[in-house]
Amino acid sequence: MKQGDAEGGCAARKGVTSMRRVRLDPYLIVLLVLVLPSLAPLAAPGYWYAAHDGRHSVFFLQMFDASIRDGALWPRWALHHNQGMGYPTFLIQAPLGFYVAELFVLAGAGITTAVKLAWLTGALAGAWGLYRLVIAWLTAHAPFTREEASGVHPLDGVRLAAMAAALLYTYLPYHFVGLYVRGALADTLLLAWLPWLVLAFDRLLVRGSAPGWPRRLGIAALVFAATLLTHAFALLSIAPLVVTLVLFRLLQAWRRRGFPLRTLMLAGAAGGLALLIYAIFLLPLLLEGRYLDQQVYVTNTYDFRNHFVQLGQYFSPFWGFGYSDDPAGANDGMSFQLGSVLVILAFTALFQVRRAERARAEMLYLLAVGSGLLLVMSPLAQPVWEAIPPLAVIQFPWRLLALAGFIFSVLGGLALWNLLPSPLPDARVAGGLVVMSLLAMLASYPFIQAQLAPVEPWREDGRAVYQFERQHPDMLGYTVWVTQPFTTTALSAAYAAPDYVETRGNAPTAGRLEIIAGRGQVLESYVRGSSAGGVVEMATDGVVRLNVYYFPGWAVTVDGRPIEPHPDPVYGAMQLELAAGRHRIDAHFGETPVRMAAMFVAAAALLVSMGLVLWPEGRHEDSGD
Repeated sequence: MKQGDAEGGCAARKGVTSMRRVRLDPYLIVLLVLVLPSLAPLAAPGYWYAAHDGRHSVFFLQMFDASIRDGALWPRWALHHNQGMGYPTFLIQAPLGFYVAELFVLAGAGITTAVKLAWLTGALAGAWGLYRLVIAWLTAHAPFTREEASGVHPLDGVRLAAMAAALLYTYLPYHFVGLYVRGALADTLLLAWLPWLVLAFDRLLVRGSAPGWPRRLGIAALVFAATLLTHAFALLSIAPLVVTLVLFRLLQAWRRRGFPLRTLMLAGAAGGLALLIYAIFLLPLLLEGRYLDQQVYVTNTYDFRNHFVQLGQYFSPFWGFGYSDDPAGANDGMSFQLGSVLVILAFTALFQVRRAERARAEMLYLLAVGSGLLLVMSPLAQPVWEAIPPLAVIQFPWRLLALAGFIFSVLGGLALWNLLPSPLPDARVAGGLVVMSLLAMLASYPFIQAQLAPVEPWREDGRAVYQFERQHPDMLGYTVWVTQPFTTTALSAAYAAPDYVETRGNAPTAGRLEIIAGRGQVLESYVRGSSAGGVVEMATDGVVRLNVYYFPGWAVTVDGRPIEPHPDPVYGAMQLELAAGRHRIDAHFGETPVRMAAMFVAAAALLVSMGLVLWPEGRHEDSGD
């Protein structure tokens, strides 16, 4: 054969391979369609503002959007908190979920609609990821030996089992707790990342330093970083799950061919790059979070000792919209059940694992990790939580139900496939898996409900924050410069005014500037997402208070010249000493040396990770990657 013919044949084969890669998977399409009924309340005209964090998910996004529009590409300030004094909310709230919702806001969606669309995106992404993960684990390591019969191919059974697992995951009762009972955007979006994170690290660990490792390394780092940036407690809860996966795969490789040092180094590099990207959030939190009174986030309502899960609650059919408000755990107002179908499949896996034809090792791993998670959430684990103080940041041990639900959903898919007879007899096998998928949906159907309320304009502006803080004054956040707790400020009256009007963070400003020493008058004032100021006319030398919390990062100018503000000794607001005359005051919340260093480190790690993903060698991998 001539060289040109050989090259042409190679190109043709590559073209066919490319076409195969972009071919739509009918099983995936059916799966995504079957996910939609679980999201029916998202299509309703109202919203569940009464959910535990339902209001937060909306007004956090509103303030995030206001800062974006005020020029803050990485928002940290939330202008409406603490009766208008503001707060560096996004210093302690991981922002990636808000970035997802912000894309919809910038595309023209309303704030509440954008939150709903973010949940829709997360649910579809999570189902897709779990589908891919189960297929990967059932088709790994060895070719199929089961016979084709009566039109049923073994891979069809794999896809159907993966679809059933993804539906178990989507219709997980705790998923509906996060969506409709708690209304917690960041918590729920973590479910979207978990399957992709495990899949990315599993590919990296199983294939090790085989060709294409730079691309696998870069993908694992980026997915891990995205997971960490979705919720502040992910580092303490999900990172240990990744560590268990690494240890599991390393032990497997060690038993077969000796200690896989290169694979360990690749896993360490992926984790290291992810942490360096995460530095953009973690470093300011660690070094500047000390200026915030954070005890409110780990005591009283948020004390982990009050939120363990009793054994019976994993199996209880109870459903409610209340809170985890019973320290004894017997009469909590919300559900912590795993789901009947998931429990049945978990017990099935326990008894079949020794004879499992596929993914036996993975099933053992999932059983061990899942059982460990159930134990860690129970009162038996209280000494462990008390021995490791950082765990208090998780607040609610039952939050780990997200990980347990993920683990048992994957296990359920593997168990379903291993229940199939060998060889495959006829199309009734496919029918059985379809029935199991529908059963998983129907078992959780009663939980697809939300307490809807109309989407009124005040729900999407500063009045929502004001009303929440009036109802829950214990939720006001203080800085270390606040020496006297308060429940109202000079700005409270503006929020309560019947003529309140706000446009994208441009809120009423009455009380924003106050002359507290000397004589003068406020001529005008303004406030935006990450800035505030105005014009004053001083008849004498004096002191003006800008009613915004003092915090590192505020850059203040008077008549265009930088000036150093000082914290008010009582309320922690910014105070400025001014000479007689007319002065323009402008304050903008920007960066500090810590934040700049963190951004530089994160940007460098992000570029390295993206460069690895685009590494030319990755183009020669097989279609399975």
